[in-house]
Amino acid sequence: MKKIFLLTFCIAIFSSTYAQISGTTFGVVRNNYYSDVIDPFDSTFIYQQLDSTSIRLGKIDHATGTVSPIGAELMNESVNLTGAALNPYDSTYIFMGASEMLTLSLTDGEVLNRVTISNPLADSYFENFRFNNSDSTLYGLARRFYTDPITSESNGEVYLAKINTTTGVISQISPTSVVQGYALAGSAINPYEMVFYFSTGSNLIGLDLYSGEVYRNLPIQNFDGIVFDNFSYSCSDTVLYGLIRKNYFSTEFDSIIGFPIETLDSATVRLGKINLTTGDISIVSPYSIVSGGYSLNAGSTIDPSTNTYYFSNGYQLIGVNIFTGIATTSPILNFEEGMYFDLMRNFGDCRNALRMRLDPATTAISNANPSSALQLFPNPANDFIYLQLDHLNHLISITDLTGKTVTCIQSNGNTQLQIPVNLLTEGLYLVSIDSERHAKLIVKH
Repeated sequence: MKKIFLLTFCIAIFSSTYAQISGTTFGVVRNNYYSDVIDPFDSTFIYQQLDSTSIRLGKIDHATGTVSPIGAELMNESVNLTGAALNPYDSTYIFMGASEMLTLSLTDGEVLNRVTISNPLADSYFENFRFNNSDSTLYGLARRFYTDPITSESNGEVYLAKINTTTGVISQISPTSVVQGYALAGSAINPYEMVFYFSTGSNLIGLDLYSGEVYRNLPIQNFDGIVFDNFSYSCSDTVLYGLIRKNYFSTEFDSIIGFPIETLDSATVRLGKINLTTGDISIVSPYSIVSGGYSLNAGSTIDPSTNTYYFSNGYQLIGVNIFTGIATTSPILNFEEGMYFDLMRNFGDCRNALRMRLDPATTAISNANPSSALQLFPNPANDFIYLQLDHLNHLISITDLTGKTVTCIQSNGNTQLQIPVNLLTEGLYLVSIDSERHAKLIVKH
């Protein structure tokens, strides 16, 4: 009876805490302020001029599309739309201004830190960045131009890097440049495998977070004319999702200029996913989920509590089920006229992920190293898993890959435990002993 009580109590605590935070999507709220320029001679309107801009933190209601600004406006600020990060462990949101990195509090939107970025090796940008939940580090791409002293030709250089958000100092990880440039398709991190993904347009590049070297270089395979971008990594099923767009054109001969002109007639947008071994793209959506394209500025994010991929076309928030590819919600964005909601990040996405691929150069990662203190079988499992323990009292928990605890039980000195897993859905789960000091990954069939 005592064991049943402990199990019920532990699940209730973990589930309620997770439910309160996992569904919140934050982003940057931008607003532009204009004034009319009037002709002094006849008092007629000439044009509108931009007087000032403001930015601040905001969050969005998935059901209604209502954007709620958080904190006071930061006037005459700008935002670099090539990266943003949400740190769920200290409840902060990080983005890049014109030349500074800003850290905002998720609670009240206040600026907690503002630093100018610097790279001790050479001046560079820091872009396309994401927070890695399995080692609490902000990774991105250090980009710069190199001019050949002999040919005077300029070439792009791109390195995997990380940044100290307190000091703004960039640390390059890649020993040499990995590519000459990249597409504005977004970025994603697989926190289990420790790989940073970005796109060159034709290829998906995966960089080893330990060494900075190319871990995967995948030609994006599918039919002609498609674009795969706006991608995010889903920790709930360990898949990289993105939007597949195909444009349809018609060609007409212009008799005035004397050559054919292509005109965009329509476009289809579907949710898709990519095989991280082969580069093959699979279309998930049975039909186009939005008309008029989508905004790369808004980015994309995945809510693991509902398995929903969110993106925006500029005036709607579209939520798509990652398993069916069907849009489940598409409310009109509801905020003041002239505002934009960009760089969306979800609080629960990949929260509490643990590294499963260790650094091959070191064995110093203790919290991701499977320990002999926890022995279990069978693996994969269908109905039960059996745990072999020592005689001490241990807390055993099973979590899914979003960090949500699905089972929790006290060993009470028993050296053998039988735990049912038959009610769990198929997928990967983490079995942990004593607050994740020792953990093992299991497959539920």
